[in-house]
Parts: sequence; C-alpha cells; structure tokens
Amino acid sequence: MKHILMGGLFTIALAMTGCDQSPRHPEDLPWQITVTPEGNPQVFHLEIGKSTLKDVIEHFHNFPEMAVFAHESGKRTLEAYFGTQRVGLFDAKIIAEMQADDAMLDKFQTEASKREGMASGQWKYKLSDANLKVANELLVRKLVYMPSINYDPEIATARFGEPAERLPSTKAGVAFWFYPSKGLVILMNDDGSEILYYTGSNDYPALKQELLEAQPQNAD
Repeated sequence: MKHILMGGLFTIALAMTGCDQSPRHPEDLPWQITVTPEGNPQVFHLEIGKSTLKDVIEHFHNFPEMAVFAHESGKRTLEAYFGTQRVGLFDAKIIAEMQADDAMLDKFQTEASKREGMASGQWKYKLSDANLKVANELLVRKLVYMPSINYDPEIATARFGEPAERLPSTKAGVAFWFYPSKGLVILMNDDGSEILYYTGSNDYPALKQELLEAQPQNAD
C-alpha cells in the first residue's frame, strides 16, 4: 500500500516545478519528457531506444536483477528489475525491458543460473553472471515506473496533460491513459497503484495492444 502522507509531498513538488526559471528546478521527474526526432522519449536522463542497460545502471547507481520471462503463449521478455529507487523527489520501482532477439533469449534461457515458476504462469530465467555482462550493452525497449505515491486524475492531468485517449482495462477500476506524442502510457488505478510506461514510437502500438489485452499486474 502506498504512503497516504505522500500526497502532501506531491503537492509541494507541483509547486516547486511550477516555475521553470527556478535555479533549483528538480530533475528526474516522471512528467519531464522530451521526444527526439526519431520518436524516442527522453526521461530520467535516459533515451528509450538509445540508452543501454549500462546507462540505466550508471544513472540509478544500482545493479538490477536480470531475467528472461517466458509465457506459455511463447512471448518472452528480458527485464531488469531495479527495485525501489529515489528518482528525483520520489521513490519508485523501476523496470527496464531490454531489446533482445530470439537467439539471445535462447542463450540466456539455456545458460540461466536459475529457473523459477511465477504465479502469473510465466517462467523466470535468471541470467548467469557471464550473460549479465552481455546484457549491459543491450538497448532499453521500454521503461516502467511504479511510483510510491498516488496519482489522482487531477494531479496526473496537471502534470502530464490530457491524454489523447482513455480506455478501460480488463480489470475493474483500472484504465489506461495514452499519450502517444510523449511515448507514455499511464495505468490509472482506483486503488492508487499507478504504473507509467515509456517507449518509442515504433514500439508504442505493440505496447498499447499488450496492455489492453493483458490482465494488469499491479505493484505491491
């Protein structure tokens, strides 16, 4: 459960970021997004689609848990879980999904240090130490930001603007706000467990389809 008192901190942060001319303008805030001519969102001093895992590690000063997640449908993802970080003014859990072809995913699974079954029905293959070094040079395909504070609709709209589209999820009380021009999707949850997804324009349609078709898993 998120911290109830953090709403006050969020209000203070809104006031602090209201004046862009302030010499103490905070950085690494989730709504500070710029998009490159190639359609890559830049956020948290990272460029999705160009920054490597090594860049993410150096920025957050933390080493992630790396694993391939294989679903029974055949879909596989390579994810770097950074756990809870202080990002700008707020705490948030960070996950980076990396770009990896089938041959590389096969290698990582075959040489995994551990295989573990997940409640979601997926298999989790933890990368070996040798393959962790290989993964350092891979590019970030998607960045997931799970804040420890609540984003009510008014606050989200004030900082991110009106979404281009709002669509319901397969889960009651959950809706997706789509910002294709920012490379952003926000999962808005009545219980306060919001999730932000950042990805480039080339991967945005696939992310949208994935989120609308999947049963969302909220951060605890």
